Amino acid sequence: MKKELTNVDIYAAVEELQEVVNGILDKAFLIDSQGGKELILKLHIAGKGTREIAIGIGTYKYITLTEYNREKPKNPPSFAMLLRKYLKNIKITKIEQHNFDRIIKITFQWKENLYKLIIELFGEGNIILLDGEDRIILPLHIEKWSTRKIVPKEIYEYPPQKDLTPFNLDYSIAYEIFKDKFKDEQNRKKECVRVVSRAFGLAGIYAEEICHIAGVDKKTIDPSEEEIKKLFEGTKIFFNRIFNERNPQIILKNGENYDLSPIDLIKYSSSCNNKDNNNDNSNNNKDNNNNNIYDKKYYEKFLNAIDDYFSQYVLKKEIKESETKLQKIVKRQERILNSQIESLKKYEKQAKENQIKGDLIYANYATVDEIINTLKLAREKMEWKEIKRVFKENKDNPILSKIVSINEKNGELTLKLSADYGEEPIEKNVSLDLRKNAFENADTYYNKSKKFKNKMKGVITAIEISKKKLEKLKKEEESEIKVLKEMGEKTLIKKERKKRKWYEKFKWTIIDNHLIIAGKDATTNEVLIKRYTENKDIVFHTLMEGAPFAVIKMDRDIDEMDEEKRNNLLMKTAKFAVSHSKAWKLGLGSADVYWIRPEQLSKTAESGEYLKKGAFVVRGRRNFIRSVPLELGVGIVEYEGEKKLTTAPPEAIKNFEKYVMLKPAKKKKGELIRELKNEFREYGIDDEDILKVLPPGDSDILIK
Repeated sequence: MKKELTNVDIYAAVEELQEVVNGILDKAFLIDSQGGKELILKLHIAGKGTREIAIGIGTYKYITLTEYNREKPKNPPSFAMLLRKYLKNIKITKIEQHNFDRIIKITFQWKENLYKLIIELFGEGNIILLDGEDRIILPLHIEKWSTRKIVPKEIYEYPPQKDLTPFNLDYSIAYEIFKDKFKDEQNRKKECVRVVSRAFGLAGIYAEEICHIAGVDKKTIDPSEEEIKKLFEGTKIFFNRIFNERNPQIILKNGENYDLSPIDLIKYSSSCNNKDNNNDNSNNNKDNNNNNIYDKKYYEKFLNAIDDYFSQYVLKKEIKESETKLQKIVKRQERILNSQIESLKKYEKQAKENQIKGDLIYANYATVDEIINTLKLAREKMEWKEIKRVFKENKDNPILSKIVSINEKNGELTLKLSADYGEEPIEKNVSLDLRKNAFENADTYYNKSKKFKNKMKGVITAIEISKKKLEKLKKEEESEIKVLKEMGEKTLIKKERKKRKWYEKFKWTIIDNHLIIAGKDATTNEVLIKRYTENKDIVFHTLMEGAPFAVIKMDRDIDEMDEEKRNNLLMKTAKFAVSHSKAWKLGLGSADVYWIRPEQLSKTAESGEYLKKGAFVVRGRRNFIRSVPLELGVGIVEYEGEKKLTTAPPEAIKNFEKYVMLKPAKKKKGELIRELKNEFREYGIDDEDILKVLPPGDSDILIK
C-alpha cells in the first residue's frame, strides 16, 4: 500500500498545483492526523474563491488540493502561527519541484518580501520556512545529518542530487551515465529494476514499469549492453508518458485503496494480469501470482486522486481506541456484576450449609447433648489427653464413634452427624461449642444461615441495579459507536462546491427585475462585453481608471420604458457600478458614471495606440450621471427559484429577503466575513459566497 508520494507523483501534482499560483494565503493550520501532521494552507484565489492545500508528513506524505472538511484547532500551534505571521496576505508566485526530487518549493512574494516554504516528502517529512536568502526561519522539525542541518538561522541546503533526471536524457552523456550505473561495482550483482530505481530515485513500481516497457526481465543481473540500451529507451518512453499521457487513477486491491498513479501501469493492466484469462471481460484485473483483484477508479485530475486516496487514511477517525474506552466501562460493570453473582452463590451456599448443620444437630440433639455432657463429666476427673485416649480406645462405641476431633484450646468438638434430609440421607462433620447444649449450637447455625440469607437479599438488589446499569451502558456503547462511525464517515465528506450560474462569474444583482452584471477584473470585463452583452443592453462605466463595466440585461429598448422607471433603473445601476469600482477602495463619497449602448464599444484602438486586456474604445456620446453616491448593501435575493447572496444599492436591496448595508472601512476582511456569515447563518452562506460579492477594498457593516 502506498503511503507517500514518489518523485513521479510529485511532478504530476506540482504541475496541477499551478492553478493556485497568484493565490493569497489567508490562514495556516497545523493538524494532528493519523500517524503524523497535516499542514493546511487556506488560500484566496481571485475569481475562484477559497482553496486549501493539504500537506501531509509522518506516516503519510503527500501534497494536494483538498475538498474534504477538516476540524481546525481553535488555538493553532506555534508553527502555524509563525507561518501566518510571515505569509498572511502574501501571494504565491511559484510552486516547483526541486530537481525531480521529493521536495516542493512554494515561493511567496509581496513587494520586497520574499519567502520560500520547502516541503520535504521523504524520511519522516519536514516543512521549512526560508527567507529570501534561503536562511531557515523555522523548520517544523529540527534535523541534523553529516551533510546538512535543518536548524534555524542556517542556510538551507538541498540533499545530494541524482546525476540523471527526466529532463537531461536527451544529452549524449546521459546514456553513458546510465550505462555506468550498471557497470558500477556496487550494482553489478543487483537486479536491473533496483539499478533503474536508484538511477532516478524512482519507486519500485515505476522502475518495474520501465522494465516492462523495455521488455527486460526486472530480475536480470548484469544486463548486456543491448538490454541496457532497451532500458534507457524504456526510461524515455516512461517519462514521455508521465509528461503527455496522463490518466490519473486510484488502484484498488480486493476493493481497498492500494496505490495511485498519474498514468496507466502495465502491472495493474488486464494484459499483464490476465494473460491466461483472455475470455474475462470484467473490469477487474486479477494478479494470478497471489489472487489479488485490482480495480481502478479514474479521475480528471491527479490532485483529486491524491485527495481521495490519502483522506481515507489520515482523516477517517480511528474507532478502535474509542471503542476500547467504551468497552472498558462496560467490562468493568460486567466484572462487578459477575462478582456480585459469585457472592450471591457463595452466600446461598453458606446459608444452605448452616441451615443443614442446624437441622442435623436438631435431628441428633439427644446424641449431641449426651456426648457434650459426657465430655464435661470426664473433664472433671481427667486431663484432655486422657479423655482423647479413652475415646480412641472406644471408637467402636455407637455414640463415641461420632466424635471426629476435639480442640480443647478452642472448646470445639466436631461430630459426624447424619439424618434423612428430604429424599436423600445426608452426613456432615459439624463443629460444636462444648460450652453450649445441642439446641444452642443449632441456633448458632440457624443465625448464621439467617445472616447469609439477609446478605443474599442485599446482593440480589445490587445485582438488579447492576443489570440495569449494564444494559444502559451497552445501549450507550452501541449508540456512541454508531455516532463515532458516523463521525468517521463525516470526516470523509467532501465540501460541496456550489454549482454557479453563468452570471455568478461576475459581480451581479437584481434591480427592478433586471439582471445587472459587472466585471471583476480585466479578463471578466473582456468576457462580459464580448460574450454576454447584447444589442438591447445598457453598458455602464465609472469614470475611473481600471473600473469594471456593468451591464443591464434588457428585454426591450430602454427608450420604450416609462421615463420615471427608466431613470430610477439607470440611477440604481450607476450606484451599483460605482460601488464596485476603485472609488469604494479609495473611500470616496461619490464619483461620475456614464452609460452607453454596446455598439459604442470597440476593440479597435486609434492609430498608434494599444488597448490593454479588458479595455475598449468608446465612440459616440456618453450619458453621464454626475456625483453618484457610493451606497451598497449585501443581502439575500430570490432569483430563478434560488436564494442567493449578492449586493445592491439601497433602493433595490430594500426588496431583498434580508440585508445589511455596507460602508468603506478599514476592517479585516476575515472579521467582516465572520460577521456576515453570522448575519446570514440560516442561509448556509460560506466564505466563498461572501468574497465573490463584496466590493473591492475593505468594508464594514453600516450600523444606523
